[in-house]
Amino acid sequence: MEETTRTTSRRSVLGRGLAFAAAAVGIGATGAQAATPKIGGTALKTGETKLLLHGRGFHLDSQTKLRGQAPQSGDRHSTYGELLDRPNGKAVGQFSAMHLTHDSPFAVGASSLEIHTFTLKGGTIHGIGAVARGAEGHFVILGGTGRYSGVTGSYVARQNARELGGNGTATFHMTLAR
Repeated sequence: MEETTRTTSRRSVLGRGLAFAAAAVGIGATGAQAATPKIGGTALKTGETKLLLHGRGFHLDSQTKLRGQAPQSGDRHSTYGELLDRPNGKAVGQFSAMHLTHDSPFAVGASSLEIHTFTLKGGTIHGIGAVARGAEGHFVILGGTGRYSGVTGSYVARQNARELGGNGTATFHMTLAR
């Protein structure tokens, strides 16, 4: 009878030890997720960050249009520029985009489908969305690479390309989540 108690006691201790180890692994995994490198900006709720990027030298490039000619339905073009930490601040990366202009009978004016790439220190962030000419665009973050792997979220973009009468600046208000 004493041996049965001892065996049960060993099983109980072993069971508690395994439960403790499993809990420690679970806590460690949660801690690892929370310790993911910060992208920058203002921390919000767990795993969410606000990031504001500014742009300068934003240009629109087209194989079929002269400088100052607005893209028409079906035109493909690209945009590129430098990303800054604040207006006239320190360079933190580069921006590039591909556009396809289209007209819709339901839109006020021509708009474009845009695919964006933000090349930043440690990786890239990729987004997609649509913009009516001269307006803010709302974009979804598709994901990222490097330190931005697994990032999702959305952002509002305002681009003022010189070729369309702008001053070559841009702003990107991002809400990133993991």
